[in-house]
Amino acid sequence: MEKNDDLFGNLDSTMSFLSDKKEQAKDGIYRVDLTKTEKGKPYRSVIRFLPNLKKDGTLGEAAIEKVAHYVDIKQLPELCGYYDSPKNPSIQKMNPGAKCPLTELYYSMQNSKNAQLVEKSKMLKYSKKYFSYILVVDDAQQPHLNGKILIFQYGKTIKDKITAEKNGEISGESVNVFNLEAGKDFVLLVKQIDTGDEKYPDYKMSSFKPERSSIMIPTSNGLKNVPLEDGKIAEKLKGKVKEFLLDRDTELEAYEPKPLTEEQQGKITQIGAYLTGKTIATFVQANNNKAESSDFDFGVDAAEPTSNKKPVQNVDDFDFDDL
Repeated sequence: MEKNDDLFGNLDSTMSFLSDKKEQAKDGIYRVDLTKTEKGKPYRSVIRFLPNLKKDGTLGEAAIEKVAHYVDIKQLPELCGYYDSPKNPSIQKMNPGAKCPLTELYYSMQNSKNAQLVEKSKMLKYSKKYFSYILVVDDAQQPHLNGKILIFQYGKTIKDKITAEKNGEISGESVNVFNLEAGKDFVLLVKQIDTGDEKYPDYKMSSFKPERSSIMIPTSNGLKNVPLEDGKIAEKLKGKVKEFLLDRDTELEAYEPKPLTEEQQGKITQIGAYLTGKTIATFVQANNNKAESSDFDFGVDAAEPTSNKKPVQNVDDFDFDDL
């Protein structure tokens, strides 16, 4: 059996990210540009989730899961930014049992019973993102992207829609939307929510098309669905499909979580000292903290502590513009 036979068959083995385990930029990320829509109208495009066919012909995970913390200390911009959590599964494989200092700092501040520290803990934010290959099928706002394979960054809102299809909650039958022969196109409907204090995109109206279809590839007459024979892509066309899937500028693995660098670890020490007046280790020990990564999970749509989150906010789907 060839090592990439599963590409045209059962992709379920690449779907473990669905479990409950803990001008287009040059980075290859597909971004919804809400500035290109008419006022009051949602951004609309059609995309297709694609399997992760690697350059060596093997199949990787359909999505890369990434937990990152954003530090937002406006007084010290040099410390602001994103820090990948050492609790990410891929990092744990390299460094089993690694602790996340920002998780422990946040949890200690929350448990300190000090109102000032609890308020300052809001400067430490959390988000879980997923990264998958997608084909841009039809984007009227950014037509130059049509037919391109890019990387789509999404949060729990869209991940749950993928899960619902896989569990048969929508049509009554299980659908692996990454399937090349019987997947589904995804209609992105994104509107901008304005709370007065901030603006952010809302993806809740997005949905998969009801009908299954084969993958589309470029032809002399534009994008066309690959014809099927008895529900399968013909052997003579599989090479063309593989060639198209590999015609991309950025590899998904570029977005794997990265271990903290020495520079980042130094910055985290400064962050702890600024927020608490002590080192992180001293502060955590003083508060008898036993934080776990699950203690830093604010819920599906919040980047603030649970007690302070805004119910209407869907921060889970914010873009990380500088990842």
